[in-house]
Amino acid sequence: MKARLWICPVLLLVVAVAGAPGCDRTAEPVAAPPGGQPARAGTAPAGAPAPVTEPGHFTGRVTLADGSPITVPGVEYRVVIAGVTAVGESNTFQPPVGPDGTFRLRLPPGLFKPPYGTITVPFEGKRYSLWLDPVDPVKGTRESAPGIAQNFVWRLTGQKPDVRNPDVNNATHWFGSTIPLIASEFRNDIGQKVAPLPDGSKIAWTLKPTSKLIDGSEGKPLTVERTWRAGGSGFDALNDLPAANYEVSAVATLPDGSTKTLLLTDLEDRRYKPKARVTLQPEEALHHYVYLPRQVSWAAE
Repeated sequence: MKARLWICPVLLLVVAVAGAPGCDRTAEPVAAPPGGQPARAGTAPAGAPAPVTEPGHFTGRVTLADGSPITVPGVEYRVVIAGVTAVGESNTFQPPVGPDGTFRLRLPPGLFKPPYGTITVPFEGKRYSLWLDPVDPVKGTRESAPGIAQNFVWRLTGQKPDVRNPDVNNATHWFGSTIPLIASEFRNDIGQKVAPLPDGSKIAWTLKPTSKLIDGSEGKPLTVERTWRAGGSGFDALNDLPAANYEVSAVATLPDGSTKTLLLTDLEDRRYKPKARVTLQPEEALHHYVYLPRQVSWAAE
């Protein structure tokens, strides 16, 4: 896969991010979405109504993480429930989802597995398909006769379900997007080596949205602070960011108290500059797409 921004030498793989030495792994998860802290995955938003169970039907609703309806034009939903009917047929059922996010589908008698869902969202001329998070998910197989109800939420940030020990440096543990970073000791634009940061330097990354968030809401500037540990691989990332386009800058505070502006590669002309613009890119991963801006190289000024 590929996927949310970071700073602890971490090697990005196709489906996961593997940790590596080089940064303080005790840093807190980055960025809360607009309005405050994200709800923990799998839990209902505050004040959200419980799904209504209707005998013989599969019912529920898809909302944003705060329980409000999704209003992004052109979104597409895929909510799926599969099972074995009473006559022994294996079938998959996909109810249509209405503009308000509600769905209702009559099921034949039988046993059904926990449902799942995805949302496909247009953003800046591209389309992104993402997993929906089931709220208080249905466990195990269920008979259809009493009815099966399952609500879903679209989370821009927050810890993914079933992650027991969340790691801020592992993009697969979070719903938000990622900006991969790599420290460089050689600048190709000027053909010269540059001195690495001293061990223990504090880096403050500033991210200013240059677009709305992918859900159509207004983004807010974010600051991510990390501790640099020398001797690592140089790979790193900032994770769990609300998906948007960003202008990125960074300042390092050295152990002696002095500061240095970090220079970042401009993704268009590949020259090192005080600021870099990062644009979301859809990348196929497993059965869906995730946000993954292109990797940004950085060096001390």
